[in-house]
Amino acid sequence: MTHVFQCEDTLTGMMTGVYDAWDSRLGHQKVRLTTAQNIDREFFCEYVWVKPDLTKAEKVLRTVRERLGEEAYEMIAYAASYPDERKADAIYRMIVLGLSLPVGRQISGMLTQPDVQLVFELKRKAWHIAHRYLGFVRFRELRTGVLLSEIDAEADVLALIAPHFTDRLPMENWVIYDRGRQKAAVHPLGKGFFILEEVKEEEFFGICNSKKEECFEALWKTFHRAIGIEERTNTRLQGSLLPGKYRRFMNEFSTEKTYA
Repeated sequence: MTHVFQCEDTLTGMMTGVYDAWDSRLGHQKVRLTTAQNIDREFFCEYVWVKPDLTKAEKVLRTVRERLGEEAYEMIAYAASYPDERKADAIYRMIVLGLSLPVGRQISGMLTQPDVQLVFELKRKAWHIAHRYLGFVRFRELRTGVLLSEIDAEADVLALIAPHFTDRLPMENWVIYDRGRQKAAVHPLGKGFFILEEVKEEEFFGICNSKKEECFEALWKTFHRAIGIEERTNTRLQGSLLPGKYRRFMNEFSTEKTYA
């Protein structure tokens, strides 16, 4: 009988699933991990719900870092952020294979292995999404002095992009809000960031912009229009470099005042 461990679709949830599956001592071929919550039940399968446990997850991640290396750790972290129901099981089997090797750090280069290849592909897709948001994120200053940005990412990249802005804006209070997942990366002045979950949009977007922000927003829009050459407009090229899904959160493309 196969035991299917159903994990929360977060890095903590999946790493807890890895811990519980390994600790079950059922044998790696008799367990399977999934992040799907509503799945068709199969015969001869027992389903086990995995409650996220930060302590267990940290133990797994520490082992991955020490035994499999930083590159494998990064592959797993990025792959875990991408929406794909196969990722939890692929990550589990990659870790199992890596720990069975004499030199665990070799696992990140073993792309002929199907599970490692899948983790690598998901990591690559998530990396491209995160990389784009490093350039497309726009902050606005609220009357409280907090810098606020909004995204609606295809992958759960908040924890992947937040270190970049922590390094770039260390002495600012800022928030990056993921609308689709209702999560926020919060950075207090002079400290590290942390992730808040189940954050309602109204908690941030009922606050007005600062007067200085309104002036700078108008200047930025004027500059954006001024440097454009109407006769050389190429919407297809613009769309490939800056897809429309990012523009609704960029003030230079807004034609009306979205925030009062």
